[in-house]
Amino acid sequence: MSARSTPRTAPKSASKSASEAVAKVAPQTATEVAPKAPPDAVTAVVRALQLLDAFGIEDSQLSLAELARRTALPKTTTFRLAHTLAQAGYLVQLENACWRLGPATAWLSARYHVAFDLHDVLEPILRDLARVTGKTSSFFAHDGNSRVRLIRVRGHDDFASSSRVGQPLPLTKGSAGKVILAFEGQAGAVFEQIRRQGYWCTLAEMHPGAASVAAPVFGGSWKVIGALCVAGPADQLSLADLESYAPAVMQAARKASSALAMRGAPTRDHALAAPEWPGPATHVPA
Repeated sequence: MSARSTPRTAPKSASKSASEAVAKVAPQTATEVAPKAPPDAVTAVVRALQLLDAFGIEDSQLSLAELARRTALPKTTTFRLAHTLAQAGYLVQLENACWRLGPATAWLSARYHVAFDLHDVLEPILRDLARVTGKTSSFFAHDGNSRVRLIRVRGHDDFASSSRVGQPLPLTKGSAGKVILAFEGQAGAVFEQIRRQGYWCTLAEMHPGAASVAAPVFGGSWKVIGALCVAGPADQLSLADLESYAPAVMQAARKASSALAMRGAPTRDHALAAPEWPGPATHVPA
């Protein structure tokens, strides 16, 4: 018998198992920079939502490589998630192998809009507000730690800030965000003042070129769900100008709140009466 032994190769099954193990471990390597999900979150769901969120307003389609880049996920993971979402109708693969949002996302958006009675209640009110003030009017929904512009009606000056419809914005900047925080119970002298007067004005706070005044909108049981605001160019509007729009903004917000409260079937009759807010203050810090 020869003293030399032939090299021993691993069985195919063992090689396959090793490959599978590497594939399972790969997403956890240091090369992946996707944010970690909270301990109680389902990672696959979080990643699938990241994939949908990768599409911007102007993105009609995205390649697999671009989706992987924007989500910081491996291409293999991105591919599996995309195919799973496609089976549920949330994504569609095109002939050029790119991906676009599917019909299920449109249906989800439609149901979200119905939940806020956008077309039945808020849009006519915003149109009236834009007509009365001549300024662009918007409704921002309170969404967790942010606010989202759900609808915008341009005024006579055709002004529009750089933020888009559907784009999340911080609550800590801008008149709409601070109004929402105030009526959520945020402590502090500024928020106390907002609660007393029922509105807030800001100049070039959220966007350098924008000035706005906002008032809160309440839903069922008078829980704040968002804010109505009018906005215009910061270089053309003074604090006094913004304050002159405050009565119209508060009136529109009260009208929206009353309509939404009635649709939400409040349990007490007095919940149908809009809160009595004082008129504009003589001075509001910018």
